[in-house]
Amino acid sequence: MSVSREREAGEALSAVDARGLRRTLLHWLTVVVVLVSVFSSVVNWVFVDREPQDPVVTWLSGLENGRSRQLLSRTEAVVADPTLSIFANRVYRNAAGRISGHEILGVDRSGSRAEIRARVWWDGPDGARDREETHVYSVHQVRRSGPFNDQWQLDSPDAAPLSIHLPAPLDELSVNGETVRPDPDERVPDPRGPGGTWRFEALPGDYAIGLPGNSYYAADPPLEPHTVAFREPGPATVALRIEPSPRMWQEVEERIEEWLEGCTASEELSPEGCPSSRRRSAPLEPSATSATATGAPDPEITDVRWRLVSRPALVLVPDPEDPLRWTADPHRPAEARLSYEEDGETVTERIEFPVRATVRSTGQSAEISVGLE
Repeated sequence: MSVSREREAGEALSAVDARGLRRTLLHWLTVVVVLVSVFSSVVNWVFVDREPQDPVVTWLSGLENGRSRQLLSRTEAVVADPTLSIFANRVYRNAAGRISGHEILGVDRSGSRAEIRARVWWDGPDGARDREETHVYSVHQVRRSGPFNDQWQLDSPDAAPLSIHLPAPLDELSVNGETVRPDPDERVPDPRGPGGTWRFEALPGDYAIGLPGNSYYAADPPLEPHTVAFREPGPATVALRIEPSPRMWQEVEERIEEWLEGCTASEELSPEGCPSSRRRSAPLEPSATSATATGAPDPEITDVRWRLVSRPALVLVPDPEDPLRWTADPHRPAEARLSYEEDGETVTERIEFPVRATVRSTGQSAEISVGLE
């Protein structure tokens, strides 16, 4: 009778123990391989389009549910072109003109190719079927190694590049009411200026392109929604021009008013950064003509008051060298009334001065400066 004993720490395995350990490891390795193979086969069985009509069903269902990223992320056009982006699902789900439903009518298979007849329809605003069409999709079979890996694919998905041209990189766009942030590194540069073109692979539907409501810019003129056709869509380009939005007008106007109020509240003849007295453009200091040389004392200036008489309406004009920079039209000056007591005598001046305002904005932020220069 053999008596088992515990192996002490650091003691080498015996030949019997080594063979037992190898058998145990091989057993568990076999179990893992089998489980992985079974899991992979189940995944392929569930997710791979194994029947000719499967890719058509997947495609049309994706259009109905607005799954733009899932449908387009692996298409040949998107994979081959790093400048070709995809709209987020939330953008496509808000697109008008998407199909509402579909039905497979028939499958005509010939070897590794097949044609699928499908009926699609669009619902009207009341939920009733508005119109329907019948289309034929061509598919082909792709042979791959492994169990259940063979799959069917569409010959030509219904998608086309939609290009949006901007005069300069902006922080945000609005597409179908959703915010889209164009990446400056993904644009096709414009050789004529700082702008460029951003390209998106677009699915069938309508795309309303503009700017967010809180942007410093508005589209000039507003763009009509662009329609990507349901079958055989073609590439298209829309050009978005910009003008100052109500937000930009209001904030520049407020900064001008703030500057003017600060200047007119001053009790100095020449407040810093503001209009100044024409008669006394510098602070009173002893000079060759002052009391030091002539014995006459400097005049006593008291009761300095500024009052704005008029200012032109704000007009923002674009900078010809920078489409994101706007300046207030300085051709008409503002006018202020300055009054003060000089040795007990009232002096009044009418002073004309320009209001120079500049704003530079990328859409969601702005740098505004106001002053004489």
